[in-house]
Amino acid sequence: MSAPLRVLHLEDNLWDAELIRVELERSRFPCSLTQICTEKDFNAALVRGGIDVILSDSQLPSFETMKALTRAREVCPEVPFIFVSGTITPTLKANAFFRGASGVIQKDELPKLVSLVNRLFTASSSHGTLPEVGMPVIAQCVGFTCLAYLDRSGIWREFARSGKLPAVIDWCEL
Repeated sequence: MSAPLRVLHLEDNLWDAELIRVELERSRFPCSLTQICTEKDFNAALVRGGIDVILSDSQLPSFETMKALTRAREVCPEVPFIFVSGTITPTLKANAFFRGASGVIQKDELPKLVSLVNRLFTASSSHGTLPEVGMPVIAQCVGFTCLAYLDRSGIWREFARSGKLPAVIDWCEL
């Protein structure tokens, strides 16, 4: 990746934001990271645009992060939204994927974040094969990327809402 990855990071802890930036850069993803922690700043950043990926802690003192995910899906549905948190419950994970998150990663497992970002932003093609029916995968469609699955009829569906996807260009495993 030649240009820096433009990361909008919803995080109230400076050290955690720095650890994530360093981990991405160490793994060949130079970043331009914008750290914010308020709803006002988040909405302003979405309006400005120019975001490649949104990373978010799951809990912020003054901002409901599920609301941030919903807003991001409304304004820029093509931008991957990944929760990176130290407090991930099974309920949070299911709710995040249902609302359209591209991933949910524990802060103590940052190499998984690097792996997910790598799959989202590099050409890791499926090379003509199809995933197992019902298996969650990352699907690349024209203009956006989302969590998806292939149903029994061979139709690509968005994982969060089961809606039929437009032409899937490529996919990769989680």
